[in-house]
Amino acid sequence: NPDGSHYSDPVEWVSYFNGGSAVHYFDRPGYGYPQSLGCVELPASTAEAAYGVLPYGTLVTVTPQ
Repeated sequence: NPDGSHYSDPVEWVSYFNGGSAVHYFDRPGYGYPQSLGCVELPASTAEAAYGVLPYGTLVTVTPQ
């Protein structure tokens, strides 16, 4: 978490964009539809790639496909 505390779920490649909301890896059966409390969850390889280009505070816009 931004305050240094540990997130309760096993997530990786975390890029925060608004307080505790982040783009990150979280294992799901599928992606691309609402299923979290504000985060953008991605498959591991995509989250790893995004991590390198999303510094803290990056503007993130989520739109339907």
